Amino acid sequence: MSMMAFIMFLYPIYAQELAKSEINALLDLQGEVTFNFKVDNNAQLSDFTHYLTIINYDYATKQVKAWANQAQFKKFINTDISYRVYKEDNDINKRLMSSDIDPLSKQLKQGYTLEFPLKAYPTYQDYAMQMQNFENEHSDIVDYFSIGTTEQGDKEILFVKISDNVTTNELEPKLLYTSTMHGDEIAGFPLMLNLIDYFITAYKDKSHPDHKKISKLINESEIWINPNANPDGTYHLSVDNTSVTFARRGNYNNIDLNRNYPDNIAGLHPDGEKHQLETKHFMKLAFDNQFVIAANFHGGSELVNYPWDNTFERHADDSWWKLTAGEYRKYAQNHSPFGYMDDKNNGITNGADWYLIHGSRQDYMNSKHQCKELTVELSETKKPFANQLTALWRYNKVALTNYLIQGTYGFRGIIKDAQTNLPIQNAQIKAIDHDSNGSWALTDRNGSFYRPIYSGAYDLIIEAPNYKPILLPRMLIDNYETKSLGSIKLLPALPKEDALLTLNEASLQSNTLKNKFSFKTYNLESNSSELTWINLVKNIDLFR
Repeated sequence: MSMMAFIMFLYPIYAQELAKSEINALLDLQGEVTFNFKVDNNAQLSDFTHYLTIINYDYATKQVKAWANQAQFKKFINTDISYRVYKEDNDINKRLMSSDIDPLSKQLKQGYTLEFPLKAYPTYQDYAMQMQNFENEHSDIVDYFSIGTTEQGDKEILFVKISDNVTTNELEPKLLYTSTMHGDEIAGFPLMLNLIDYFITAYKDKSHPDHKKISKLINESEIWINPNANPDGTYHLSVDNTSVTFARRGNYNNIDLNRNYPDNIAGLHPDGEKHQLETKHFMKLAFDNQFVIAANFHGGSELVNYPWDNTFERHADDSWWKLTAGEYRKYAQNHSPFGYMDDKNNGITNGADWYLIHGSRQDYMNSKHQCKELTVELSETKKPFANQLTALWRYNKVALTNYLIQGTYGFRGIIKDAQTNLPIQNAQIKAIDHDSNGSWALTDRNGSFYRPIYSGAYDLIIEAPNYKPILLPRMLIDNYETKSLGSIKLLPALPKEDALLTLNEASLQSNTLKNKFSFKTYNLESNSSELTWINLVKNIDLFR
């Protein structure tokens, strides 16, 4: 069957089950297939998770939706389990592209390639040009760059950074948005471009109704946005990268990038594949930059998915996740018709409660890099038709902005060496009897830290290699509050003090710690610009 004949076959009926000949043609064309099958019990699902990508699972009906490349699907069919493949799950219909629109009908801002908000999917060339346009026209607040090429080699992973002093490494939280690591889940691709334009417009236009809100965000943070993390998948089979008709989930090597990250439970290569270039680029980005919060935008459902994906154990900040995920859901629902963003638990779910996976970027960022990343599923349809894009932007604009603002709340401060006054990088800020599995905060190269956390009273311990730890007792914080702890100075440990008191020592409890220390009381509301905690620990012999 020719390519065009196969496309015409898929057009007539939307919810159509494909025959085996069409499935084979689909595999030959796309190199992948999404299919449905049923397991006998919940435990049986684990038999498939190590070689299939589970997309959805219903614990009540035992129905599984899965994705596989050709080799994986061949292994599955050898199990002789009955399965079905539906056309609606394997959409290869054309979508309107920026190159399809008459240039004379576009109302472009000065120096721009694309018209905002987007009414069509951008070609790769228009996408790359527009990302450059953002910097060309607004270099005072926009920095455009690439973190590396894709596996195919003809495209790049493109970013813009937005901040008031964009070329300076400021004492500000770094906030990250990235979309479309599954190449066919493209709703977030134009939304991220719209968001960049919206931020610039609201910041520059003092009469804009959101000017004050957006100016505060941009002046007090660094916003990093990557609209498409898998352009090879998005422009699959398009020689000139001008069509998303054959967009597919996998990258050029047909690897699911959201199973390709090191996993704190399943190990370095949970999918049995080498780390793809796209994965390596993001791993390096995370290593070089201490991001505070992040979101990863997908499609195929409408919900907000928070950690963990790889275990039913709850994240230490489960209450914070429910607050922020619920807030995103609330704002999306408030700006959309009834029925949007209401899948699973009315639009929010713990990842493992939805279905258990290993190798997700969400779990990697949270466990390895102390970055609070969640996953947002923007659209039931992975490839929404272009005439739905402005509506999706309207539904999500406020939610997108307010989640980033959450990254500016919580405890913050600077950790320095008490003798040299130099910043200490990679110091840990842990809440005793609370933090686990990477939920704590780390200092960046400036020695600064940012710790979003749910409302409460926390005993914080500050630790760094070769320094004496310090305890900050009963630090109070409210939701939507930013509380500076000022400059916290650590004393270097003497050679005989190598065995420092740490959070991990046996039977360490906050009350035990409190009984061992003498505390000096500090007024965090004082006018002092630099609060130091050197004298907090008076009995240094405790560390000998």
